Amino acid sequence: MNLRKIPYPPQSIDSFLRDSAWEGKGSGLYPLEGITADPAKAKAQIIERFDLQDRQTLKQVFQSQMGQQISALQQQNIDLLVEPNAFAVVTGQQIHVGLGPAYVLYKIASTIQWANNLKSKYPQDHFIPVFWMATEDHDVAEINHFDLHQERYQWDLAWNSAVGDMPTATLASLFDWLVEKLGRNQEVIDRIESVRAMYLQPHATLATATASWVTSLFAEFGLLVLDPRDLRLKKQAKSLFEQSLFGQTLHSAFQQSTERLQTAQQTPPAHVGKSLVFWMDEHRRTRIEPQENGFQTADGAIQWTAEQMQAVINSDDIVHLSANVLLRPLYQQVVLPCIAYVGGPSEYLYWLQTAHAFEVANVTPPQLLHRKGGVILTPSQRKKLDRLGLTVEDCFKGVEAVKEQILQRIAGENVLLNQIEAAHEQLQEQLKSLYQWKSPLLSESKKEIDAFVKWQKKMGTAATEAYLQIQFSADTWQSAAQLIASQFSVSAPQERTLHWVQYWFLNGQDWISALCSSGDYSAEEGFFVVEL
Repeated sequence: MNLRKIPYPPQSIDSFLRDSAWEGKGSGLYPLEGITADPAKAKAQIIERFDLQDRQTLKQVFQSQMGQQISALQQQNIDLLVEPNAFAVVTGQQIHVGLGPAYVLYKIASTIQWANNLKSKYPQDHFIPVFWMATEDHDVAEINHFDLHQERYQWDLAWNSAVGDMPTATLASLFDWLVEKLGRNQEVIDRIESVRAMYLQPHATLATATASWVTSLFAEFGLLVLDPRDLRLKKQAKSLFEQSLFGQTLHSAFQQSTERLQTAQQTPPAHVGKSLVFWMDEHRRTRIEPQENGFQTADGAIQWTAEQMQAVINSDDIVHLSANVLLRPLYQQVVLPCIAYVGGPSEYLYWLQTAHAFEVANVTPPQLLHRKGGVILTPSQRKKLDRLGLTVEDCFKGVEAVKEQILQRIAGENVLLNQIEAAHEQLQEQLKSLYQWKSPLLSESKKEIDAFVKWQKKMGTAATEAYLQIQFSADTWQSAAQLIASQFSVSAPQERTLHWVQYWFLNGQDWISALCSSGDYSAEEGFFVVEL
């Protein structure tokens, strides 16, 4: 396995995100933008606002959720949560039946690397990487499949509530399918069977299975995994839910930041609707909408008076309240001593929609980071690129640009045509000598040389065209062109389509560990190139 780190290819990230996240040219839309922001002020505010009781509660939540079957470093990080100088570096993702596309891996690796980066900057403090499972989301179509070799396994389970509660007992056929497609040796089969055991243990859900798998994969790096639906955490956010339901200031704050983002000519990813909170139970996850005399769910199935909703907030029923996409960052900051959040391009933009809301809610905003990107190449794919002398950076230019580049290189490096041209120049020198000697053979010699040079150039051109036909034949160029279009697409990047755990099944843990422990978190190393 070969791992390289390069800057983000220019075509794969727009200039706004590059400037804000990587180049230190903040947009001014968020207090702590990108890798160059100084989180010292946020660190001080977290120490002041996150008291010992909050930390003890958080330790209990992690301990009860992750159990005892964890690494020594994970246990150490759980224990450190009670220390006032312990901070979380967080990333989050809607949980997927197969852990999702490759960008999920890059988010986790980025989070681990940034925690290490902060530790080197503040060696007296503790920085703990955390994976926030978006178990409350309910868009089943986004997470109910596993893509492999242009085939798809579809988990057809009807579900209308939080995806974290989806029972995984019906997924035996997924692992049979994986064994059929990938089971080339016993080591691969053993890895598949180890995950099958997580998904098919009694009472397993998508949340518990995902937590077990992610905990195991990143145990050596001390990654903690959180299901945010815990009642203890919801109670900690009581005032936030109260402000979201009974006031308009947060809604106005989100709208204000959204308008500023639009003024910066960026399309806001999140819609600022009237509702910031969902009602979540075993049957539904649906918006809670304000009414003249109280509230009701968007489907009209449940109604509350203002007094009844206040009673929900003051009781264990608060566990049914779920933050929407814009409120979720504030909920995170209320329940975690989070100093930095690592997100993808869409997340980065919708976090810019939260800036004023953090101020209104008197909640400390974390440093906002853009995750690293990447591309994974198999040995056969690498050989195709080597055959044409292409780098990964070349491939991001697109198929036609790459073809033109190859043609220009061949023309510039064409040994045969260069030799013909050199011979032509030598023959011209011979004619000059005959001219100086006033030789009677000059005319006949020029005629013969012109014919010879013409034939040589014709032969050279024909030979070059034949060579290009070989280079751009169906066996070479068409295959490479398809690889460039499919794996290096800017509009449909590999990291959003490739389900990365297939390579964990096939190749084991080493390459994942290398990703998480490699290099610096900088603009020069913002993109992984993984050659398996």
